[in-house]
This record gives sequence, structure tokens and C-alpha cells, in this order.
Amino acid sequence: MRLVRSPEGELVVDLRGSLPGRGAWVHPARDCLAKVEDEPGTAARAFRGPGSTDGVVELVRAAVLLALGDGLSLASAGGGLVFGHDAVEAAVRDRSIVALLAASDASERTVASVRSDAIPLTTLPLDRDRLGQRVGQGTLAVLGVREVPCTVHLRRQLRRWTRLG
Repeated sequence: MRLVRSPEGELVVDLRGSLPGRGAWVHPARDCLAKVEDEPGTAARAFRGPGSTDGVVELVRAAVLLALGDGLSLASAGGGLVFGHDAVEAAVRDRSIVALLAASDASERTVASVRSDAIPLTTLPLDRDRLGQRVGQGTLAVLGVREVPCTVHLRRQLRRWTRLG
């Protein structure tokens, strides 16, 4: 993941790696980002000048969460998501999904009924209402992600989110 220093000296998360300016590449993992925050001299060398690295972990988490929401919308519009408890349960059984997503307030019983050791589960910081709204559905506790082109962005952001802890 690339971090760029704005003309004002603030850090900007460049998820696409295409913003102009001097940048620094970091692993999108909590420990690597914490090191950047704890050792500002490392970032100063990369950016060839001083700049604050305070709050970089939360800055990256916020950027990834925003991109994750966009990925959910794109995947939903492209038909890459499986909605409804029974449909998700069937998709888990026949392994037609590559990831499971759960709302932050999904019941343990619901999550346990669809959970599989073969399919990674990510609990999102969205409640059931907000998750459903994000994908154009009603209230959703769990959903499945298919491995199709319209879910590439979502799956990339899920990997980043998982590494961030």
C-alpha cells in the first residue's frame, strides 16, 4: 500500500498507487503501520522531508473501510454476492463462494450455521442494517462473496482489512 505526502505535509493513503508525488510503500498490516507511526524518521527519509506520521494506522483503516464499502456496492451491482441465510448456507456447502462476510451485530447462532473452515469469515464494522443498505438489500447478517470479476476490488480490500486487524 502506498502513502503519499500532500503538498501541505499530511499523509494520504493512495490505495491505487497512482497519486502524484513522493510516496512510500508499506505493508497494509497493523504492525508495519505501527512501526511507521513509532519511527517517523523512516517516513521522513522516504518522503525526503519531515512530516507527521501520527494516526497512520487509523488513517489507513478509514481508507480501507471506505474502499471496502465501495467494493461491496460494486460486487452487489455485478451479481457477485450471495444474499439470504439459506442461499449463503447452500453456497457454503457447494463451495461456490470464496469469502463469508458477517455484520458486526450478527448473532453467533447465525454465523455458526454458515461458518466453514474452508471459507474465510470476516466480520465487518457494519451492523445488519448498514450492511444491507450498502448492498441494496434489507437487513443482512451474513453474505457470501463469489470469485467473479466484479468482486476483485472487494476481495483485495478484504485482504487489506484482515491484515489491519
